[in-house]
Amino acid sequence: MSIKKIYLDYASTTPIAGEVKKDIKSILDNDLFGNPSSLDHEYGSSVSEFIESSRMDVADLINADGDEIIWTSGATEANNLALIGFTEFKMKDRPLKIASSFIEHKSVIEPLMELKQKGHQIEFITPNHDGYLDPDIISRTLDNGVDLLSCMHINNEVGSTNDIALIGALCRDKGTVFHVDAAQSIGKLLLDVRENNIDLMSLSAHKVYGPKGVGALFVNHETVGRLKPLIFGGGQERGMRPGTLATHQIAGIASAFRLAKSSMQQDYLHLSKCREIFLESIKDLEGLKINGDSNNTYPGIISLCFPDLNADSLIFAMDDLAVSKGSACATDSDEPSHVLKSMGLSQEEINGTIRVSFGRETSYEDIETASSSLRAASEHLRLISGGTA
Repeated sequence: MSIKKIYLDYASTTPIAGEVKKDIKSILDNDLFGNPSSLDHEYGSSVSEFIESSRMDVADLINADGDEIIWTSGATEANNLALIGFTEFKMKDRPLKIASSFIEHKSVIEPLMELKQKGHQIEFITPNHDGYLDPDIISRTLDNGVDLLSCMHINNEVGSTNDIALIGALCRDKGTVFHVDAAQSIGKLLLDVRENNIDLMSLSAHKVYGPKGVGALFVNHETVGRLKPLIFGGGQERGMRPGTLATHQIAGIASAFRLAKSSMQQDYLHLSKCREIFLESIKDLEGLKINGDSNNTYPGIISLCFPDLNADSLIFAMDDLAVSKGSACATDSDEPSHVLKSMGLSQEEINGTIRVSFGRETSYEDIETASSSLRAASEHLRLISGGTA
């Protein structure tokens, strides 16, 4: 299938890098088909050795140990395992108190709502207007005896980037277990689990040029053995995530993480330049505002707001671009973005918001085309509506 649109939805997913495809193919071509749990013969033991080597590749990117990496099907499962697994193991004779925020991904918010139904105390922190969590508010929240705090590093809709180092220090000082959803930031920003006092961290492959269907949960040594599994049977991953491991997908995430480590700085500089060129070329568009702090955010994600235009109409009019209104997980929902709503945007502002996200393969020519297309689409919508859309 050949699609002729310029892809600017990298926050949703990324294409698999060429090097990663080769590494996945090599597993499929070289008869590494053994079950890594079958250690009685070389077919199984050779795959097991490869799995452990791949585990080290993932651990190396975040300064973890290999035995702190638990394979999952993606960050959604990792978030669920971190939140539900920790809470159900920890719960003895009292409900737990868990804090998070209204800007989190649904794979954090919905498990927390499920835990609330089971009697646990859940507190959601409201972000500021730019989509950041105020460390002072977090500190006051932790003073109330919080067992677990969960927050994302980079927000997937507006690109706001939380101060994980400061939040981690607050959690360590208060004795609170700290979980980070790093699906959007892994391989894009440096994340050292030791320096940032992170206890649990969810990782994804397909946001960083790896395959879909595989991710990982970092579980530090102090927390290993303190997670109740979501599924049972088989005992793999020290019983925390049973099931036969998919060797070719694990090859993909390991390859993607190795590539990310070597190209992270170059990628960041490229995305920063893309952002600079794009924003400069559209700064005079009528009615345009940028959601979030345009000067202090991850450069690969831009949330554009046209309060007097309709986002669906705008996207439809830009038939040469692949962009989105926000989170891919919410595109089939009529509900307004919970992230933008928590930031204090009006219904009109939410309805007029689109997300543009750049990636490793975005060219400066793509940026010029995108800015011209956005300008033409917005002017066309204003023209056919008589000046107001």
